[in-house]
Amino acid sequence: MYRKLVIFFVGIVSTVVVLLLTWDSIGKKFSLLTRINHIFYDTNLKIFHKKGKSEDVVLVDVDEKSLQAEGRWPWPRSKLATVVKNLQNGGAAVIVFDVLFPEPELNVANVVLDHVEQSKDASNDVTNYLSQRLPLFDNDKIFADAVSKGDIVLGVFFSKDLYHATGKLGKPLSGLIKPPGLVISHQDKYIGNVPVIADAVRYTGFTTTAPDEDGIIRRSPLLIECNGELYPSLAIETVKAFLLTDKVSLDLHDLDGNKIFLGITIGNTYIPTDSSGNVLVTYRGPGFSFPTVSAADVLHNKFSEQMFAGKIVLIGSSAIGVGDLHATPLQTVGYPGTEVHASIIASILEKDIMSSPLWLIGVERVLLVIVGLIVTVFAAYFPALVLVSLIVLIILLLFALNALLLVKFRLVLPHLMLPYLQMLFLGLVNSVCGYLFETRQRKQLHEVYGQYVSSAHIDQMLESHGKHTLEGNTKLMTALFADVRSFTSIAEKLDAKEVKKFLNTLFTPMTAIIFEYKGTIDKYVGDMVVAFWNDPIDDQDHAVHCVEAALKMQIKVKELAAVFAEQKLSDIAVRIGINTGMMHVGDMGSEYRKAYTVLGDAVNLASRLEGVNKIYGTRIMVSEETKKMCSNIVFRFVDCIYVKGKATPTKIYEPLCLLSEKTSILDEELVEYEKALELYNTDNWCQAKELFAKLVDKYPQVDIYNIYLKRVSQYEVCPPAKDWDRGQHLTEK
Repeated sequence: MYRKLVIFFVGIVSTVVVLLLTWDSIGKKFSLLTRINHIFYDTNLKIFHKKGKSEDVVLVDVDEKSLQAEGRWPWPRSKLATVVKNLQNGGAAVIVFDVLFPEPELNVANVVLDHVEQSKDASNDVTNYLSQRLPLFDNDKIFADAVSKGDIVLGVFFSKDLYHATGKLGKPLSGLIKPPGLVISHQDKYIGNVPVIADAVRYTGFTTTAPDEDGIIRRSPLLIECNGELYPSLAIETVKAFLLTDKVSLDLHDLDGNKIFLGITIGNTYIPTDSSGNVLVTYRGPGFSFPTVSAADVLHNKFSEQMFAGKIVLIGSSAIGVGDLHATPLQTVGYPGTEVHASIIASILEKDIMSSPLWLIGVERVLLVIVGLIVTVFAAYFPALVLVSLIVLIILLLFALNALLLVKFRLVLPHLMLPYLQMLFLGLVNSVCGYLFETRQRKQLHEVYGQYVSSAHIDQMLESHGKHTLEGNTKLMTALFADVRSFTSIAEKLDAKEVKKFLNTLFTPMTAIIFEYKGTIDKYVGDMVVAFWNDPIDDQDHAVHCVEAALKMQIKVKELAAVFAEQKLSDIAVRIGINTGMMHVGDMGSEYRKAYTVLGDAVNLASRLEGVNKIYGTRIMVSEETKKMCSNIVFRFVDCIYVKGKATPTKIYEPLCLLSEKTSILDEELVEYEKALELYNTDNWCQAKELFAKLVDKYPQVDIYNIYLKRVSQYEVCPPAKDWDRGQHLTEK
């Protein structure tokens, strides 16, 4: 009971602790837990991320091939204008630049003009010529004209690490006023675009992402607050342009005086977010999972006619030293930043967005309580193997649940690792508690049972989880009494130390044999050993094991003859009596002293049978009840006797050997004996006398045959009464 109370206490406390960790104000203080949760999340994403090509998004990559063909980056903006024109001619619906234009590009004509004007040899003709040609080399204006003629999205970059704001920011979301107390990322420093380019486009969104503490991008903000205004991300602006809508609304929830995000709606497309307006990035795979075309090929119109038709085209770079490369759950090194935005855009358009809504935290907490309760109950009432099997099953079910939520419903449990850590913790704690309690229980069992049963028995008792007690019980058992023949005369030849040595030499192997055959030592009484079977460990073959132990004990006595000869002792023999029946077993005695023992008439009969051996010249004597349960042992019928204190006769038998050890000679002897007994039981005294006489001649060492020969000789002269029950009355115990 104490063990169960401890397990329930630990289970309840650990479940409460795990529940507290689901509150971000507490859980985020433990960076290790956050890191473990990231690992679980990344693993789930690697296994279950959605593969396949996007139908709406194509990438134009300023790759190594482009740099080798067109020169180092940044390219003249006139080239980028050509890229824009070629994409527009190719039917691109929206062109998105994951590239910033924060500084004006030098006009080469203006540079030359300045040089000429400062030269002593300057002429008015040259100066006029260059002045007229300035617009032809104004790449910023050329690029601005190109991007002004379609749905073009430019990027800006927010960062707290900047010294000051640069360039023009672009327009905030129209029609949206930042609510007081809104939980959102606040930035006041940025890198924008030069005004001539910034003013040429309708759509501008920030490219800022939000890596976690380990540098991996798992989520990205959709809105950022700057100077009291809400600015959209590159993905928001791209989706607006593609869906031809300016309608953006916020789904907010009041919590503790603050307004937290539930989601953002663009037109009729709902985007679930976390409380700060961040969206989980639904990655499709490692880098280059989207259709990609080299920027050099676009510059020279080397692409298929349908490649960009009606699609969103994101322009960025993956070139080493130029590209915006990041770490993601699916690729920890060198993932193109442009594909982060592409993944968000594609998931919004396809309405395939992973999320962890607030109500899922409630589901998670209920799950934690259920898991904690189940594991705790099983830990208290079932063995360790069952508990381990249960934990493995729950882990598999949790894995299946996570897979179902992610693949089917695109839901992610906010704290993926907590149920697993909860089970791991409960498993470890219960293992420690189990070890401590088992050690304590083992010590107690050894103290109580150590003198009665073997260590193997005690191990089995421990595995049964407390089913064995010292309380009284009545059950079918087998008892054995083993006594040294003529011990009194032996003891007279020895002093006290020699008697002790003799008994130790004899009883030590006898006890080992009893333990070997699953027996329990009841007591040692002088030169006698009392043992029983089928308690404290249940043993369906208790009678068989008892008789087998008795046979092996007789073999051992013969082996010890040489040892006893050194003590000048010879002809040492042990008589054994065995009976099977209902017995009372338990810790019995007084308040001052108790003993684990057996009582009952069946026990007394075993004691009587031990003494009967000396009458029939046998070494082992068993009752009929024992013999019935031992089909694998060869027995010789001895007699039908009235034991002192018994009103009905008892059939007794002598076990000879295991059935597998039976020889043809022994079989022939027993057949002859059975024929003689058949004549004896039909009162055919004369013929029985002849057969018993032959048996005595052939097997003079068997006293039973001589006893029957004398008996039938007597009955031949003076037959017993006709209603005789064949029982022999014995006066000795």
